[in-house]
Amino acid sequence: MTEHDEEAQQLEREAQDLEEQSDRVGERIDETRRDWESKEQDPSVPGAQPDRDAEEESVPGVATDEERLSEEGGP
Repeated sequence: MTEHDEEAQQLEREAQDLEEQSDRVGERIDETRRDWESKEQDPSVPGAQPDRDAEEESVPGVATDEERLSEEGGP
């Protein structure tokens, strides 16, 4: 086996490891999102329900849904 073949195999293993890690992170994100959404529906969880009277504060660098739609040319 040549040096290039060994390096190619090593890079393929690293790519596979990164893909597996990415899948695990994606699963954790989905799990966390489901957990948060269930907490938002549970009135016994303090702070999980948005304050209906208060306006949402903008976060610098984060576009709102309306801004994204206008930038993307959505409906």
